[in-house]
Amino acid sequence: MSPRAELREPSRDELVAAQQVVDLFAAEALLALDRYEQAFPAGAPDKERRTADRLAYWWRKLDLDDARLDPDGTDAEQILVAAADLALDPENQWGLSLEEASAQAVNRAAMDGRTMPTTAIADLRKDFADAYGGRVELPARDDEWLAQSLTRLARASVLRDVIAEGAKVRVSEPLRAAADDLVRQGQRLMDDRLDLARRQETPISRRPMFARQARNFSMLFAYSASVELTGAPLWADVLMKTPAVALYLKESRDNWRDHDHAVATRLDPAQAQLRSVRTDLTNTLDTPPPVTGRDARALRNSHNRPPGPSR
Repeated sequence: MSPRAELREPSRDELVAAQQVVDLFAAEALLALDRYEQAFPAGAPDKERRTADRLAYWWRKLDLDDARLDPDGTDAEQILVAAADLALDPENQWGLSLEEASAQAVNRAAMDGRTMPTTAIADLRKDFADAYGGRVELPARDDEWLAQSLTRLARASVLRDVIAEGAKVRVSEPLRAAADDLVRQGQRLMDDRLDLARRQETPISRRPMFARQARNFSMLFAYSASVELTGAPLWADVLMKTPAVALYLKESRDNWRDHDHAVATRLDPAQAQLRSVRTDLTNTLDTPPPVTGRDARALRNSHNRPPGPSR
């Protein structure tokens, strides 16, 4: 066992980084479920029931009850926990809608005196599109995306537990290394999200475009004035000015086009970075973390440990 595994407590940054990864796939699970729900025709009488059945099927198949999802976690995690409770409730004959799950999450937080979720499903859709620029390859079947997202969420939550428990739990070195790698990727995710947010808050200035436009106009005006001074007849005056006017119009069009292109592509580098880190995370979490039987017992015991003064 390494000194880190024995002695070192997790820093706040490590916990936040691990939580970022859990939140990423909790949000994707909700988006996959939303896409499944929206695939039904408007007014379909069994939409809510079938949506609940689909989530319950994967929740049981993937043993997600063993994953310690946090009902006090991020907005996406709180909504997903509420959705799972609705789907798995044997007395709930109506079914599940994400709108109802969001309302349930808000009500629970209010009753418990916690900060209430403010993120709606529409916000998650927009955030996903903004983050990746609509260029993420997703499974064609909503059911497959839901299964993938829930699987990655469960595995990320195990590694988050390893990070959160720190020196309080003894786990194998490969599992500790996998948790450390998740933290590094989570920190990349945070940095890339921050970079995107900065780019979104910094619009492309129009000042350079206006400066180029003013320079082009001044050059056209100076040339036109010099032609006037020659005293040439009208037909010659028009003949000499026409190429200059045509060049001015072309430069003006290119100037506006370059500005529009800069506005349209200003987020591309940040979105490409986010797509890259998401790919790395999915590749990592598509392989089960190296949890031994001893690791599983240690984590289970830490979950069941009664809280004390140090916790």
